[in-house]
Amino acid sequence: MYDLKIEGGTIIDGSGAPRSSGDVGISNGRVVALGHAPDGAHQTIAAHGRVVCPGFVDIHTHYDAQVLWDPLMTVSPWHGVTTAVMGSCGFGIAPTRPAGRSLILRTLERVEAMSLAALEAGIGADWPFETFPQYLDAIEARGTAINTAVMIGHTPIRLYVMGEAAVEREATSQEIASMRAIVTEGIQAGAIAFATSVSQVHVGFDGKPVPSRMASTTELVEMARGVRDAGSGMIHYNLLREPDFAAFESLQRESGATVCWTALLAGQRGPGGHRDTLARSAELIARGLPIYPQTACRPIVIEYDFRSPVVYDTWKLFEPVRKAGSAAERARIYADPEFRRQMREEVAGRGGRDKYFSAGAAEGESRRASWRLTEISYCPCEPQLSGRRVDEVARERGMHAADLLLDLAAQMDPPARFRVPVVNFDEDEVEELLKDPNVVLGLGDGGAHLSQLCDACYSTYLLGHWVRERQALTLERAIHMLTARTAQVFGIRDRGLLAVGRPADVVVFDPATVGAGPLERVYDLPAGADRLISRPHGIDAVVVNGTLLPAPGAPWPAGHAYPGRLLRNGAAR
Repeated sequence: MYDLKIEGGTIIDGSGAPRSSGDVGISNGRVVALGHAPDGAHQTIAAHGRVVCPGFVDIHTHYDAQVLWDPLMTVSPWHGVTTAVMGSCGFGIAPTRPAGRSLILRTLERVEAMSLAALEAGIGADWPFETFPQYLDAIEARGTAINTAVMIGHTPIRLYVMGEAAVEREATSQEIASMRAIVTEGIQAGAIAFATSVSQVHVGFDGKPVPSRMASTTELVEMARGVRDAGSGMIHYNLLREPDFAAFESLQRESGATVCWTALLAGQRGPGGHRDTLARSAELIARGLPIYPQTACRPIVIEYDFRSPVVYDTWKLFEPVRKAGSAAERARIYADPEFRRQMREEVAGRGGRDKYFSAGAAEGESRRASWRLTEISYCPCEPQLSGRRVDEVARERGMHAADLLLDLAAQMDPPARFRVPVVNFDEDEVEELLKDPNVVLGLGDGGAHLSQLCDACYSTYLLGHWVRERQALTLERAIHMLTARTAQVFGIRDRGLLAVGRPADVVVFDPATVGAGPLERVYDLPAGADRLISRPHGIDAVVVNGTLLPAPGAPWPAGHAYPGRLLRNGAAR
């Protein structure tokens, strides 16, 4: 008798090989029969007309804090994710000294738009860890519904060693040596990677750069050597716009490890700006250097309000806003005629104050395109405007779109919200990225920017939009991108393939209906904080290590153990 049998499905094993038909037999958490499974089972799933494939491996999430109060790691498993990699972009909550807890939470509040009240209420006052190895032990002891792999982050390491000085200066040689030792210790304890960020968009507490941005080249090289000292692991590197191939090669050479960098997106450097990066990446891989760009399959659309206008974090014009101590002070800035004049220049792509996005004609065109698509997502003072584009309403009222935006922004209790596509909204260019064999699919961002976006549904979006609707990818290719490909690049050795002897992480879905539902705002975080969610369409079953997960939104059965495993160094013990 099998524990679980999936009957009569279309089997796509994740390798990229053509599909076949048959059954899957599962016992003791592993696949024991594939194709022909003649025995009976304690539990059976009918999969006629359905696709049966490996569980999806999401390499870019931020569940580092959420996992401590939400072992189901919603919403990722709703959309077929059975393995999540945490600690992206060098952020996380370990190692953290008791005296540094406020700093790390305030950093996450700012850089990943997490509710500070939710973080404090969710984790509680008594953290069950200080060091990174203790953090891994805490996750393993509490259990998770899906498998987890954890990267050790540069930002918490720096705060642990340097305290608040981590956002003010470069590290001394002694501090760098301590950080290198922590990297090595963390990977030897089970971290899958070392992660860092140099992106100017990553702004932390008090409007200061996140700690990793203050690292010198020497420090980054020493962190790479810490990976080499550990004897395993890879490097995740986050940047803003221009890929730094010299840095990628240096980190790869010093570590001997795979480097995956975030992110290569359509429209970052104007129309067609991604193509030279694709060509350069192909050259590196042809030379045998495992350096891979990470991309997204969804447009990067951020919903925000002007209490914390995160989409303007890289605008120099908004520096006084970032430093403002109160809502009244921000409102005064938004009403200032000179601020408004400069805002109009910036959104037209002609501003001279914005170092990062107004450097040339291509960047200016990207900004204008983004602004043409900006929507009013919620407007309590004028509800009839919700769902309408800012430029259309502005034309009707005979005013500039920037002035309309700031007029609505001035009403902050409750605040109006806006939805702006930042990059990756030119679908022809996104298709080029998705079809490139050297690009890795990721950037789901589960657990982060919860009140602003929900891209943790990227897997069902890929299958629904890019496979069924746009027919840009075959099912075999898309599933390979979601499973074996991401597992291979990140060194996850026992996931991503449906094969006899492998752990039974399985997704059953209807190819005719699979997709990501519309965004909904719910208030289910600790302290009543809000977030955006997307419910899945067409997902029939998600199985983790042989255990069928509850339907989306259903509670975990009382008394039942969580089936997820902590993947230390890329595999379950």
